[in-house]
Amino acid sequence: MSNQSSEITHPKFRIWQRPDGIVQLAWVSRAVIGLEDAVAATDAMTKITGGRERPLLVDVHDSGSMDRAARLEFTRRGDLVSAVALIVATPLSRIMGDFFLAVSKPVAPTRLFDDEVSAVAWLQGFSG
Repeated sequence: MSNQSSEITHPKFRIWQRPDGIVQLAWVSRAVIGLEDAVAATDAMTKITGGRERPLLVDVHDSGSMDRAARLEFTRRGDLVSAVALIVATPLSRIMGDFFLAVSKPVAPTRLFDDEVSAVAWLQGFSG
């Protein structure tokens, strides 16, 4: 699709498709994520991928809290992702990631990682 953008920036995040086909989403430091932010992120991913399902790498290691409506939106839009790797490099982000997985029960395979290298290696199995 010729009108796809390779990167989209938003006041709370930056999202882009990497050369390996993985979409990467980085939240700004201490961003409090609400429904509007979740909708903006999923809309941006749709624009970048042309609506095709892609693996998603999300850096949440320094983000703030995420409200229930945002969690539900990300789960509802599971049609956009083949798998999700969450980078959680701090104890607080690991707790938030574990909470997200326990409460939201994502449809796509979703795992927590301490580093980007391990997360990317896992996601490459879903790039098909």
